[in-house]
This record gives sequence, C-alpha cells and structure tokens, in this order.
Amino acid sequence: MRRNLVIVRAGDASLHPSWLKAERNWDIIVNYYGDDPQLYRQNDVCRIDSKGPKWPALHELMEKIQDQIAPYDYIWFPDDDLACAPDTIDRLFDLCRAHDLELAQPALTHDSHIGVSITVANHAFLLRYTNFIEIMAPCFHRALLQRCWPTFATSLSGWGLDFVWPRQASDPSKVAIIDALQIKHTRPHGGPNYNALKERGVDPHQEFADLLAREKIELVHIITGGIDLQSKCWMLANPDERRELIHKVLVGYLPQFANYPDLLFKILQPLLDAYGA
Repeated sequence: MRRNLVIVRAGDASLHPSWLKAERNWDIIVNYYGDDPQLYRQNDVCRIDSKGPKWPALHELMEKIQDQIAPYDYIWFPDDDLACAPDTIDRLFDLCRAHDLELAQPALTHDSHIGVSITVANHAFLLRYTNFIEIMAPCFHRALLQRCWPTFATSLSGWGLDFVWPRQASDPSKVAIIDALQIKHTRPHGGPNYNALKERGVDPHQEFADLLAREKIELVHIITGGIDLQSKCWMLANPDERRELIHKVLVGYLPQFANYPDLLFKILQPLLDAYGA
C-alpha cells in the first residue's frame, strides 16, 4: 500500500490530471465540486463529490472517510491550480519523511501568483523552517492532522489557518517550506471558493482578523531556521547562527528579488528584529 495521500478539492479546470503517473508513492482523492458526472473518473483515482467552501468541505469529507485515510503517513491538500511535476509530489513525501516534518509545503516559483513572499523559493536552502504554511498546499503528518483537522470547520475562507497549524506542531523544526521543490501558482488569488464566500456574505479579511485576535497570533511571517545546500542546519534561536542564517536568506533571494526590495524587506525585517533582540 502507498503510504501517502493527496486530497485535492477540484473544479472543472483542475490541473491535477497533469500530476498523475502510473508509478508514484501516493494515492489521490479528488473532492470534486463541479457538475460533470464523468469528469476525473479513471483508474487509480478516487472521486468524491461535495459542494461548499474548501476547508469546511474537506472537514466534512474527512469526517466521512476517517477509516480510509487513517493508514496514510502523510496527507497533502493542494489547490487545483498548482502546476506541479509528478516527481515533485513523490519527493515532497520523501523529504517530509527524511526530515521528520509534521507540516510542510513546496516552495513557489518566482513567477507564481504570490500571496505571501516567504513562500517563494530561496535558492540557498534545501528547506526553511517557518511559522507559516500557506493554505494552498499544506502537507500534514497524520498525527498533526488529527490535531488540526477540527480547525478546517472553523473558517469558511481558511485565511489564518496557515498560522494556526504550525503552532500545533511539536517543535519549530517540524514545520518547513521545502525550497528543493518548486510548484507554480498559476491563477490569481480568488476563484470559485471566494465566489462561494461572497454568496454567503463572508469577508475573508474580517475572518482573518477575527481568527488572529481569537488565537492571539501576531501577523509576522518569519524564517526560524533552515537546512542549506550543504546540509548544514542554521537556527534563528541560536545566537551564534543568526548572522549566517540571515546572510544565506539574503543571498538566496537576491537574484529574483533584486527588482522587488519591498518583498525582500518583508522577509528580512523579522529576522533582523530577532538578530537585534
């Protein structure tokens, strides 16, 4: 049996068919919210239909299929507009297992539609430990998923859950953006999920603010450490390693952010604040 699972909430234009290959280390469940009775019905793909906003719908789905997903070690919840090579998904699960990660995501290509700058790939690192894993592509270890999946039902937009989940991990070094793996976010933020929110009169910005206030979360995206390309680990919490960590973050981002100093500043400022503390 494969030990890894992909659950994608898919519409009619989902890119997930391009992820599939015969030899892979993961199974897939397509949680389809469209109206085509034949779409995505093929061998080695499980299609389960449901309507509604992404995260409450996924919460309901997992409640129904708990026994089915229980044997898997890792479960990935990618958005359906991610351009992703099949081998990248194999490696995502392999690297999560190799580094004992509880929550992770692949980094984004620099030409993606970017919502949070910290998710863009840094070319100086294998992976970076962070306090944030974006809701577009979180990969959970099953133990952390057990603790986090009740939160799926608490937010129609999902905004802010990307801060809540890392706090449930056993250690900051269990949460990482994997720079060795890159995926492309192909569509601007918005789309069917936000249309559904609008129909319900839900403002995701207000949901986000309410969640941060309720959970007492500070709106800061920070790199807490990382493993560089020479397999050396650098941690922000270690005063002797902070300077080199900041240097590597700067060097790894400079080529693609030379023309975007505001984005670079957003990433570096929390590190510099910690360095001066």
